[in-house]
Amino acid sequence: MDPLSGRNVEVFKEPRGVIRIIQFLFAILAFATTAGYSSTLKFNYACKYNSNIKGSVSVQIAYPFHMESQSKVTPFCTDALTTLAPSGDYYPYGSYSSSAQFYVFVGVMAFLYTIGITVLYVFFDNVYRDNDRVPQIDFIVTAVWSILWFIASIAWSVSVSFLKLETYSSRLFHQITACLPDYRGTAECNNIEEFAYTGLNISLICGYANVFLWASSLWFLFKETSWFKSMHPEQAYGGDWYTGDNKNVVETGAGIP
Repeated sequence: MDPLSGRNVEVFKEPRGVIRIIQFLFAILAFATTAGYSSTLKFNYACKYNSNIKGSVSVQIAYPFHMESQSKVTPFCTDALTTLAPSGDYYPYGSYSSSAQFYVFVGVMAFLYTIGITVLYVFFDNVYRDNDRVPQIDFIVTAVWSILWFIASIAWSVSVSFLKLETYSSRLFHQITACLPDYRGTAECNNIEEFAYTGLNISLICGYANVFLWASSLWFLFKETSWFKSMHPEQAYGGDWYTGDNKNVVETGAGIP
């Protein structure tokens, strides 16, 4: 304890303090790379029935990955003389907003919790030490969030896999009627820029890193609880102290410091 400021800066020399800092950073990376993701695919087209009609189209995907509302492709090369003419808007199939938003929610709440619990470690160490319930709550919340990180990471990785599958240019051209190959389409389409998935890959790596970080911190938090101290008093109170009368004090539960 720092006697001048009343802050327990020594906690950052302990595993629980160090891990909280790392959790804070990876939580930011996880939700920021997901919520901030945006990428664009561009392709050129030339109408088959009139080679003079040419143009380019851009298709964007971004958080929250609800394709129908954000990745529309306005029909082009429509020919009233052919039954193959497209009508309406076209976009990559699927909606991945539920898993993306859940993943971001878990990340944001983990970010906020690491801030709050670190403030408690530093400025209210006496509360953490003197109240048995506080370390227990810290342990339980961390255990729950370890599970949530695992669920969110699995769900998001599945969604990213399907998102990649549906947004490859070859797949996308099969979803846009005008770009269908051979006689089925009304235009020749050639992509000039693919979607970039680097941000999504980083997001997934950070998600699984958070699973490891939050799960691995449970042991160090458990050692701060009264549960551990009651099972291993010789470790909790030190081998030299845990002898003679002090041993009887701990085992009877009276006067435990």
